[in-house]
Amino acid sequence: MSLKATRIVLLSLLVLGGSAYYFAQQVGLAQQGGQSGGLTPPPKPTENKAAATPASDGGAFVVGEKLTYNVMWSRFVTAARIETEIVERGAFFGQEGYQMRTKVETNSEVRSIFELYNQYTSYISAKTMQPYRLENSTRQGSRTNDESVVLDQAQKEIRFNDQSTMPLPNDTYDLLTLLYVLRQRPLNDGASHNFNVYFGKQIYEVEAEVKKRERVTTQLGAYNAIRVDISPKGKSKYRTRVWFSDDAQHLPVGIQTQMPFGEVRAELTNITIAPRAARSPIATPTPAEDGKPLNVAATNGTPRPLPFDLGERLNYDIAWGNFTAVGKASFEVRQKGPSEDGTRQMIEFAGEASSVGAARSLMVVNDQLTSFVDAKTLEPLKTETRLREGRRTKEVTCDYDLKDRIATLTNTTKITLPPNTLDLLSLFYSIRAERLQVGAIHRYAFLDANHRLHGVTVKVAKQEIIGGPLGPREAVQLDILTPNQSQLVAQAWVSNDARHLPLYFATRTRFGELRFQLMSAANPR
Repeated sequence: MSLKATRIVLLSLLVLGGSAYYFAQQVGLAQQGGQSGGLTPPPKPTENKAAATPASDGGAFVVGEKLTYNVMWSRFVTAARIETEIVERGAFFGQEGYQMRTKVETNSEVRSIFELYNQYTSYISAKTMQPYRLENSTRQGSRTNDESVVLDQAQKEIRFNDQSTMPLPNDTYDLLTLLYVLRQRPLNDGASHNFNVYFGKQIYEVEAEVKKRERVTTQLGAYNAIRVDISPKGKSKYRTRVWFSDDAQHLPVGIQTQMPFGEVRAELTNITIAPRAARSPIATPTPAEDGKPLNVAATNGTPRPLPFDLGERLNYDIAWGNFTAVGKASFEVRQKGPSEDGTRQMIEFAGEASSVGAARSLMVVNDQLTSFVDAKTLEPLKTETRLREGRRTKEVTCDYDLKDRIATLTNTTKITLPPNTLDLLSLFYSIRAERLQVGAIHRYAFLDANHRLHGVTVKVAKQEIIGGPLGPREAVQLDILTPNQSQLVAQAWVSNDARHLPLYFATRTRFGELRFQLMSAANPR
């Protein structure tokens, strides 16, 4: 494959609909015929036998349980916030299990020193309570990292993104799962439990000792509690104490960890249990929980809430032809603030695409797009394109004059724009912001990655339930067409809820079919 073709393939990951049409223009898909020959649809949903009411396992915890903690460190009494949640039970990655999620976010005062937003998702076997897949998304300052880890209990092997492996010992858990497993155990005085714990590409042998019963007071109230000391074997400096409520739930009401940089404490501040009922279609987006959602002006000028909020990060795996993993892509809503001239509020979007595994051995690709858009209309104010493919690098900035409808590139080239012209990233988010009702048709003009003007028509075709790594989802199918609707360019399935998450996307090229599967969605709201 040529360097140009490789770049086009990976850039096509970056935008729902827009990039697919850009790809079609580049490789001549439009000359291959009309809408005959369907694309590969998303996975079918696996029957989910979980009840609509909370599902209990031994009384220790239930699906829908969310625990919120305040983290204290040094002089900071509210250094960070932790949420742990048992999201749901169902079929994930071909196995019946639980989806468990933990979010860690520094609070405002500490954030000025060190900004951190991490999300850890564990998929746990319903039979063994052992993890079989981990999806970790970390954001620490300007550094971001996404990691998928497969724990193959049958083959006793751990597999990583880069195709490397390591042995998987018996009774291995991740940190999140370990807490829930301990909640299932009889915490009798003097009892000791041994585990292997996976963390940071290493396996640690740890011992959990039930020490004594104590009366503890947290920000949520006073509890009769059981103290369990968790210690890695060897010379590790890390020591942790967990206080579990002395009842059937064994709630972790307090956690204290001795770290090299000092003692960190977490206290339970809130407990919620939300029954996971069957999903039903949601016709229009609903406001964010804090009552101050981002808003966008609809076609008729009426403001409505956006289906995404600051901090959202979507991570995708890319398959090409018969190859199940050739790349990864991510989209992030980074920040909101005044424009450079101070005349309007803007939102920063970011998209990244990179080759992985065997594809990376052929071509190292790390491409980035950053878009600064008007917070009311999502029209771009500035687009920054940074491409790295092998030894080749390219950086281009495009500034948009919305009043005079002119786009100016770094080399001073000027492009005349029709009204409401978007860039690739703003197109991705603008489609999500529409009222995606079956039968609706939306048309867009946009500049592609080479800053050439194109048009695309998006038709909301039908509503259905699809499967995928995140479990069964109500979705609407979008047919992405040429402007005159004569030729099908791509298809996408977007969650039929308030967030309009692009769950799955497929497009055919002369190099084979490209498919993009949403693997995780991080959002602090």
